[in-house]
Amino acid sequence: MSKPSSNSKRVTIKDVAQAAGVSVTTVSNALNQRTEAMTQETLQRIQDAIQVLNYRPSSVARSLVTNQTATIGLIISEIETPLFLQALSVIEPAVRAADYSLIYCTARSLDDEQQAVNLLLEKRVDGIIFLSTSVYLDDDYLLDLLPTAPPIVIINRTISHLEFDQIHWDNSGGTISAIDYLVEQGHQCIAFMRGPDTRRSSEERLAGYRLGLQKHGLAYWDECVVTGDYETTAADWERATLALLAATPRPTAILASNDIVASVVLRTVQRAGLRIPADISIIGNDNQPFSIYSNPALTTVEAPVIESGRQAITMLLNRMADGNADVKRITLPCPLIIRESSGTI
Repeated sequence: MSKPSSNSKRVTIKDVAQAAGVSVTTVSNALNQRTEAMTQETLQRIQDAIQVLNYRPSSVARSLVTNQTATIGLIISEIETPLFLQALSVIEPAVRAADYSLIYCTARSLDDEQQAVNLLLEKRVDGIIFLSTSVYLDDDYLLDLLPTAPPIVIINRTISHLEFDQIHWDNSGGTISAIDYLVEQGHQCIAFMRGPDTRRSSEERLAGYRLGLQKHGLAYWDECVVTGDYETTAADWERATLALLAATPRPTAILASNDIVASVVLRTVQRAGLRIPADISIIGNDNQPFSIYSNPALTTVEAPVIESGRQAITMLLNRMADGNADVKRITLPCPLIIRESSGTI
């Protein structure tokens, strides 16, 4: 057999069957791994023919037969920072290893998300992963999808529906861990910059802040809680930091609402002539990739994005294999990553 020229017509399954000296049905069985009744010699001839002819099976034709497209959809709610994109580092290889392809869409708003869902359903994907912010949304439309939608796994979403496999983050526990660490370092006056009111994670972290103080017998002071809404501007975060620095007593540690806010806090504190961490410790939230390169390197509470991606693709593949399995809801820890921006007082 010789390879077809570059201007040859598309190679078909009939061409493979003719080159291997077998029927089209036999080639189809080999392609779909139904080889129990096939001799090794026949299978080898088919494989040789596929390689020589450079035959590529039609995914469209296969989907019509199997009712599957060997594709998985991923909807990411936030791509403004590298945080959520880190999940691709584990999801995409796992998808390929399972012989699937990945289609991913971005969705900053509910309208964007609904359009992305419609697109993925039109593409007849075999499963969908939602990697969401914890912003409060009207999720009732997801229930309407259930009768005909493929399996769905939801990460980090404020959702009350129990019909979906879900992965949540222990935002409260992560903040308590930060308080525990700071108290161990001798801090008694710890300030908190809360995130946007539109997100559940902001409420959970504030709850963790209160519980952490209570755990160690420390008083909660309204003056030590300021807005660090990372959906606003750096100027707002700078003003909030300066308000904390002007408070009496001045906090010896600040918990920022995310790492970007924490970076502005670092800069503002340094411009005020204070040393980090000798005079004041700074802790962020998320563990963004840039955190290790700030000056000083930023201590932060990790948002378990990568582990969520690893768990989600496993959950989805299991759900695709067994649609009747019990629905799973898991909560992943948010560990404290200690670096140079925090220490003893």
